[in-house]
Amino acid sequence: MMILILFLIAVFLTGCGDISDGEYAASVSLTGGSGKAYIENPCRVVIKDEETRADIVWSSPYYDRMIVEGETYYPVDQEGNSEFIIPIELDRDIYVQAETTAMSQPHLIDYQLRFSIIDDKKENISGNKGGDEDEKVLQSSGGGSGEELLKDPPVIDGIDHLSTEVNGYARCFAIHRYSEGFSLIAVDDGRKYLIVPEGAAFIPQTDESITVLQRPLDRIYLASSGAMCRFDALGETDSVILSGIRKDGWYIDSARWAMENGTMEYGGKYSAPDYEKIIMKDVDLAIENTMILHTPKVMDKLAGAGVPVFIDRSSYEPDPLGRLEWIRVYGLLTDRENEAAGIFKEQSELVNAYDGAETSGKTVAVFSINSGHMISTKKNNDYFVKMIEAAGGRYLGPEAAEDGSASSQMKISVESFYEYASGADIIIYNSTIEEAPDSLEELMGTDEVFRDIKAFKNGEVYYTDRSLYQFAGETGTIIDNLRDIFSGEKDDTRFIHKLR
Repeated sequence: MMILILFLIAVFLTGCGDISDGEYAASVSLTGGSGKAYIENPCRVVIKDEETRADIVWSSPYYDRMIVEGETYYPVDQEGNSEFIIPIELDRDIYVQAETTAMSQPHLIDYQLRFSIIDDKKENISGNKGGDEDEKVLQSSGGGSGEELLKDPPVIDGIDHLSTEVNGYARCFAIHRYSEGFSLIAVDDGRKYLIVPEGAAFIPQTDESITVLQRPLDRIYLASSGAMCRFDALGETDSVILSGIRKDGWYIDSARWAMENGTMEYGGKYSAPDYEKIIMKDVDLAIENTMILHTPKVMDKLAGAGVPVFIDRSSYEPDPLGRLEWIRVYGLLTDRENEAAGIFKEQSELVNAYDGAETSGKTVAVFSINSGHMISTKKNNDYFVKMIEAAGGRYLGPEAAEDGSASSQMKISVESFYEYASGADIIIYNSTIEEAPDSLEELMGTDEVFRDIKAFKNGEVYYTDRSLYQFAGETGTIIDNLRDIFSGEKDDTRFIHKLR
């Protein structure tokens, strides 16, 4: 009997060990609850250093935490449906709890999950057999690292490569210029987009790795709401005819006005677009953020309808000015390159206006409070943190352990927040995550601990405008607002307001 047991254990371990480190597509089954909820299928599974984690997206934005094996996990993205990264075992039933706030009070609901790798060959989705995740061959890139792909313009029959533009700050895209007025946008995920000038005499034959975009691109389905600020700045809001968010979700005046007047309509969210409307409206381009990679069937259906997909990766830029420089990409898409260059110059000059000047040195903490009385704050790698530092502030944040998530957000207790933020010169409430309290008194009412924070005592409590996340194209203005707050020159600005 003992020999049989040892044999079965050996077989089991051998079966578990034949999946190398990497990213995989996995099917996920869900049972429990009312039967109305589901998890987007397939999902992404990452295996690394003998740990397996699943990146799951629920069918609702109202799940605010999950409990797995006694550990609590919080959403990794504040936009769209609730997304979590949780530890799992493959081909095993996993019992979890998920808390939903869709009802009058938060409810913990029991679910059972089961994950199975889809690819029978056990190859990871990027085509790599393992190794360091940063060295993977990028999916659909045709080989090579992201950096190499940006440097090396593809050879395209019928047109000649003329030049490659040098970016000032952006690392995630490159623009290659070709003869006959053609241009190509190469992105660090391996995707390439050939921009065909309006009225071109011919369209070059390209392989499947290149997406052809024929100008004018003036019938756009914009699922990536963060890109709207660029269309607004370029005066091209009219080019967007379908929106991935509804009218009451817009803070950009031109977008709200367009929806009120019917020149822009709701076209369904990124994971559930209105295909009939997209076809009827003769959409010529869908612009998505990287969340679309969780729903590859949507990309397939859009392609089947003859709608090319452009995936915006500006949020992966490590430098705020790098994200700002993506205005050049949208200038190329809309044939507004001169305007884009002017906007980038104006905003970057605002950022660099104090370059080399003495910084304020003010210590700054950022937070919001959710319904579960947890603090949502930012890791040191967050985009807004980098703007605080560019404005001369010194960010105070939590000691963030690696959790397998690319998210720069994390949840901590009020007590943990107090440990590092009690001596902060300034604290800023992030109202893009949770609605800000109306007053200092209301903030203190959430927890008495705020009374003992230095910034609270000195009246140096601020909150972000709720529109902040929709204005990545005004990075320079936001940094300038932060400088005004840190220097004491102003206590109320366009994007940062004082809580009284």
